[in-house]
Amino acid sequence: MAPDQDRLEALQWSFELLALENSNPKTNQSPADLKKALVQYIDRLIIDDFSLLISLLYRIDIPQEKASLALAEKNETTSAGEVLAELIIQRQLQKIKTRRAYREGKL
Repeated sequence: MAPDQDRLEALQWSFELLALENSNPKTNQSPADLKKALVQYIDRLIIDDFSLLISLLYRIDIPQEKASLALAEKNETTSAGEVLAELIIQRQLQKIKTRRAYREGKL
């Protein structure tokens, strides 16, 4: 699968796991549009329901230490939502690659 297709799949899977209001994203949405919606959702959680955000990161298997480190290293033009969204996407990509390798008998 192409990296762009993997990224799109990771974003769509993230929507399902986070139970976003728009949890069934349109297949014609670009990865950039999906990431933007994910960032907005995470930014909203940071303000409105931080404990839910922490539990979602735990469920997705992103260690608190990793999230804290990434947030500490972010630059001034990047929002916390963007940093956390990228961590979620990268974790989902890892899961996709692991499942693909397992199916192909490479694990």
